[in-house]
Amino acid sequence: MKTTTREHWEWKVQLAIAYAHNNSLIDISLKAVADMLSVSKDIFSHKFSSLKGEPYARYVKRTRLEAGVGYLRHSNFSINEISEKCRYSGESFAKAIRSWFNISPSGLRNQDYMPAERHTLEQTRIATASQQDFPEYFNMENTVDCRLPDCTLYYNILPSGNDPVKGMVASMARYSRQLRDLTTELAMEDAHIITGTLDVVPVTTYDRMMMYVGLLLPNTPANTMAHYQLITQYKERYRLVDRQIGEGHYKKLEVPLSFAEAGLPMYKFINANCRQGHFYMRTNHFFISLPEPSVSEIYIPWQK
Repeated sequence: MKTTTREHWEWKVQLAIAYAHNNSLIDISLKAVADMLSVSKDIFSHKFSSLKGEPYARYVKRTRLEAGVGYLRHSNFSINEISEKCRYSGESFAKAIRSWFNISPSGLRNQDYMPAERHTLEQTRIATASQQDFPEYFNMENTVDCRLPDCTLYYNILPSGNDPVKGMVASMARYSRQLRDLTTELAMEDAHIITGTLDVVPVTTYDRMMMYVGLLLPNTPANTMAHYQLITQYKERYRLVDRQIGEGHYKKLEVPLSFAEAGLPMYKFINANCRQGHFYMRTNHFFISLPEPSVSEIYIPWQK
């Protein structure tokens, strides 16, 4: 695939991935996605499989089931509530989980480690040269409760080469600088540069994880013009996809560490506290805000 052709299709694939994440509560038709992208169903199917290593329909099913496992592990929602969030009945959800993971939903809820988890943590440690857990920073006493308004996230899925955290570390400066320049140019109010993963950390195999960096911009009247300019002038130019992030409660933790230093101890902190019942997550997607190169603000969606 020529470079220009590959870049064109990587952009189409990002749009398809964003569509799946934005429409997790409806049936997704391959033809509808292809029509949205103005390409034939067969060509889109082939290109997606070529770039992502799996068919689009399988990607959608896998990520929904992995989201369900994330809820089982880190939330206090009932299994029926989690089934509904993943568009399954209780019985069909249990059957799908057993088929995919060879264990029942209740068994997954009680399992200390997922099969992919230790490998993911070790690969993350290698990619970030992480040697410490920083318990002096990562403890419940340092968290504050806060609420974020409705926001739109404009984001780039970062290049990975099957080593997503390494890819994130290598490309973060370029992408975050571009987004930081935009916040100044468009006079955004209360915008955050954030990074994280689109996937469920203990469930998705390391090589399939997708890291992102993006602008989290409140949907407020003060930002109306900035949203318009982002959509009409910068979205395609900077290869930004978007998703809506509803208002909600968060546990916020500020640490004097770069995002690379903070990532692994952040996950260990979240996992340990959810497993011990100190708090539960209402969605699977925590993220790191990057106010300064050596400061990270961690936001954990809190099931208050």
